[in-house]
Amino acid sequence: MKPGELPRNKHYAEMLSKTFILALLNSLVCASAMPTNGRPFNTPDPISRRGVSAADVLLQIAPTSNTCSGATFPAECETNVQAAPWLIAAMSKYNITHPAETAAVLALIAFESGDFKYNTNHFPAPGRPGQGTRNLQMANYNLMYAKSIPELASKVSATSVDGQSDDQLNAIRALVLPDQYSWASGAWFLTTQCASARSAIQAGGDAGFAAYMGCIGTGVTSDRKAYWDRANKAFGG
Repeated sequence: MKPGELPRNKHYAEMLSKTFILALLNSLVCASAMPTNGRPFNTPDPISRRGVSAADVLLQIAPTSNTCSGATFPAECETNVQAAPWLIAAMSKYNITHPAETAAVLALIAFESGDFKYNTNHFPAPGRPGQGTRNLQMANYNLMYAKSIPELASKVSATSVDGQSDDQLNAIRALVLPDQYSWASGAWFLTTQCASARSAIQAGGDAGFAAYMGCIGTGVTSDRKAYWDRANKAFGG
C-alpha cells in the first residue's frame, strides 16, 4: 500500500459517505422549493416561454396583476409573482402541457378573477352564494371539485347543491379557496368537465377558444377574447 492510500474498504466507505452527503444536500434544496401545502414547485413548467418567466407570462395575460394596490378586496388579491408557482403546480397536477390548453385556462382564470384580484363572486352584491375559486366556479362545480380532492372529500357530506342554504354553499366554497386548491380549479375543470372540447382547444385559434367557452357555458365576448388574444400571443399562437 502506498503512503496516503486508503485501504480499499475505507475508500469505499468514504465514497458512500460523500454520496450520502450529496443526497442530503439535494433533499434540502428540494425541500426549500416546497410551497406551504407540500407540493414541489420544481415540477415541469408549461407556462414559462423561451426565457420569459411564468410570472412575466402571467403579466402579459393579466396586465394589472403586478400589484394589489387599490384592490377592492385586498385579502383575495395576489400578484402574478404570487400566482405563478401555484399555477405551475396546478398544470403539473392535472397534466396540462399543451400550449393552447395552457393559454386557454390562464386566459379564463385571468378574466374571471379580474387579473387575480378576486377569489369569490361579489357582484351584484353580496354575490352569488357558493361561487368562487380563481376561475369563479359555480357552487355545483365547487362541490364536485371538493369531492375530487382526497383530503377534502371527507369534509363534504352533501351530494348535491339542491336545497343547500347560502351558508352551506359558502362553507363548501371555503374548502376550495386556499391557494393550493383555488388556483388549480381551472385545470381541474378543463380535464374533468371539458374533455370533449380538448382536441378543439389543442388545435388552437379562435375556434378552439370558442369550443372552450361553450364548455364553460358562455360565449366569446369581446372582453374574454382580449384575454385570449393576449394569452395566445404569449404562447406563440
